[in-house]
Amino acid sequence: MDKYIENLRTKSPLIHNITNMVTINDVANIELACGARPIMAMAPQEMEEVTGICDGLNLNIGTPSEERFEAMRIAARTAQKKGIPITLDLVGVGVSRFRMDFVQSLLSEIKIDVIKGNLSEIKAVMEHGHCEGGVEVTDEADDAYIMKLACAVAEKFDCVVVITGETDYIAGADVEKEHVESVTGGHPMMKKVTGTGCQLSGLICSFVAANTDDKFGAVKTAMQCMKQAGELAADDMSGHELETERTTATRHHMIGNATYRDRIIDAVYRICCEPH
Repeated sequence: MDKYIENLRTKSPLIHNITNMVTINDVANIELACGARPIMAMAPQEMEEVTGICDGLNLNIGTPSEERFEAMRIAARTAQKKGIPITLDLVGVGVSRFRMDFVQSLLSEIKIDVIKGNLSEIKAVMEHGHCEGGVEVTDEADDAYIMKLACAVAEKFDCVVVITGETDYIAGADVEKEHVESVTGGHPMMKKVTGTGCQLSGLICSFVAANTDDKFGAVKTAMQCMKQAGELAADDMSGHELETERTTATRHHMIGNATYRDRIIDAVYRICCEPH
């Protein structure tokens, strides 16, 4: 893990994020915390210029529009032409035909380096299907099924695949054998914060941009970093009443998910930027 963090700190990659408008500020801050440098350009007219000077491209379809999808397409074409790694977060891909059609079109044209989504989103892309729960996970499956699905996606799109959940899974395309691992940890409070998934995409893109020779290892390190940050953030709040432990008697002493969100960013900074 240390070598990937050291490369990130040394190279300080510039990451172009066309990300979820709900969480754009948190994504920028998490990338700064890990040692990367974020830029958030959205106008299609400047996509070639902006993407061309960056080290990584982070695409998130969570708040789509025709203009944003056009910007993503231009940015992805530029990144592919220049060999810049691309991360694609499938937020709510099965919510509408609009999102699904864009993703299928993009994947048919562009070689994506990392595809990320929860179980419902990954299944929707493989089956051209619909997600009843929007951006939430509506499907359940055992570990063996999820690992097999991750490997199938990795092989189909020749990329690293991340399936997020209570346990995260990562799979990579390998001609000799299925390469899939699980990443555990984190804290239940992470579900109370909008944007931890978007932040993870920013971390993944940052780590991959700084470690292009081992994308699988870089993605796994980013996942471990986020899980560890969730645990450290909860530890930092252990002297207070967490929202999940609320009682009527202690309600006036309670601190909640807004504080926890800030602690996650602080924790990533401690993991990645403090001397080891």
